[in-house]
Amino acid sequence: MRKLLTACITGIMSCMGLPIWAADTQVPIDNLVQIVSENSATAFTVSWQNDTARKDYSVQYRQPGSTDVQSAYVTEPKRPPVYDSQNPPTNTYGAYIKKLKPDTSYEYRIRADGTATAWIPFKTTPEQLNHYKVLVFGDSQSVDYSIWGQTAQTAWKKTPDAAFFIMMGDITDNGQAWYQWRSWYENANVLTSHIPIAPVLGNHEAYSLHWKFAEPYTYKALFPVPYGGPRDQNRLAYSFDYGDVHYVSLNTDYEEIHENHPNMMENEAQWLDRDLAKATQNKKRIIVLMHRPPWDSPYHGALDINGKTFMPIFDKYNVPLVFTAHEHCYARTSPVKNNRTAAAGTIYITTGRSGTETWDASVRKRFDEVYYNPMDMPMYLTLLVEPKDFVVTAYKTDGTVIDTTRIKTTT
Repeated sequence: MRKLLTACITGIMSCMGLPIWAADTQVPIDNLVQIVSENSATAFTVSWQNDTARKDYSVQYRQPGSTDVQSAYVTEPKRPPVYDSQNPPTNTYGAYIKKLKPDTSYEYRIRADGTATAWIPFKTTPEQLNHYKVLVFGDSQSVDYSIWGQTAQTAWKKTPDAAFFIMMGDITDNGQAWYQWRSWYENANVLTSHIPIAPVLGNHEAYSLHWKFAEPYTYKALFPVPYGGPRDQNRLAYSFDYGDVHYVSLNTDYEEIHENHPNMMENEAQWLDRDLAKATQNKKRIIVLMHRPPWDSPYHGALDINGKTFMPIFDKYNVPLVFTAHEHCYARTSPVKNNRTAAAGTIYITTGRSGTETWDASVRKRFDEVYYNPMDMPMYLTLLVEPKDFVVTAYKTDGTVIDTTRIKTTT
């Protein structure tokens, strides 16, 4: 599992066209990963892991060459319970850097044991950035995560200018199986060494080793996503701004965790309404990420609890695009409003599978304009954000284009 800090930073700097440095000291860090921040113009978040629960980590940042060195907030070590004594999980740390200047170059370093990494560069985005690319991956759960790794490598090779990547949930097949998370990280390295991740909670993150419903402690420990989510759902649902687009990552795991969170749907709906109202007031375009689709699965035509709870809010704020997962198929609906086809409504795109696991029970839904079940090979999507449109293209890993669509947006 160990990924040397020098290798990770080499990838980041190479991607940015910056000179590669050799570390003078070895700081004890595994899996250095950028996480999407609350606002890409003014904040930056980084996460790492270490087998020991250390409390001496600190993170400093500055503008390059400046003597004005600031300190970031570093979380206490988070370690999920040891579910498997043969594969104990590691500790995860997060550093939140805030109150940055938009469109500005910075650098940070991590200190521990009296040593420090070299300064690692990063740059905030312009506040109204409205042209960039995003990689989107459906369920990566696998029996062999090297297949997921091949999907990630193909996507990165074809889209090396992606700003960040989205994992649509069911990242691993079992949320308590640390050996699967370890393998996922090893194979995600081609992405995590370069760009931030925006994770989405899937239902498989909420399974125990005995395939019972369980609180997703490992997922919550691994991803220090932005604060300010729904009541009692810290790290399970969140939102963030990247340029002029506001992204919302929802928690659709009612079936698995509602006994631990009895008011989760009411709390999440109230939070979502406030969140989208603020985004609309700030003239942000909106994209929603939800693992489960709003219709029942297996599909019989009815809305499930997520659809009944969230779709009226999507309609209220004229959300143009919702990405879903869970069914391992690719599907693109016609515009939908009030759970019927409409001239102007929300387009729902199901994102397929990026790992080994297929699902032959997936079926075409009544709203689907395009449907494809990737039984033959994994797939991925690109999201091109343009000033007035979103352009989504779905690819097989052999380069075949499954579908491309242009979605008109308003602000």
